[in-house]
Amino acid sequence: MTRNDDPDPDTDQCIDPGMHPFPSPKASSSDLLARQVLERLDAELSETDEQGRPILFGKVGLVAVVGNEDGAHKVIADLGQGLSDVGFTLAAQGSTYWVGQAMHTTDYQDLQQTPEVTANATGIAIRNAAHLARLLKASPYPAC
Repeated sequence: MTRNDDPDPDTDQCIDPGMHPFPSPKASSSDLLARQVLERLDAELSETDEQGRPILFGKVGLVAVVGNEDGAHKVIADLGQGLSDVGFTLAAQGSTYWVGQAMHTTDYQDLQQTPEVTANATGIAIRNAAHLARLLKASPYPAC
């Protein structure tokens, strides 16, 4: 299904009604890469372990984004849903993002050091993900 009610064609998104939204073909290269990763992960849905669970069950995912705040929240929501759809589990506060200053052109890769707030959020996400991974390893999801 394609959303055509938006007057700006650059914001159109192709939506698979049973899955996660994918960016339009006009999206940036990082958007296209994320779409390719999710499409590749979709191909794993039919693979199961020896107990019949999808092979991505018990895997923990994180989402890290660079961009504006509203955009970062949207990307985190879309990727989080996409990862969940294929079997990943996301930990509490399992995402991190950096937005920089409004109307500036500084790229994250050009920073001399990671901003403290971003480093703190990333550390929390990593610790929570590692904790969740240990829990899921000790007590996996039930077999189908």
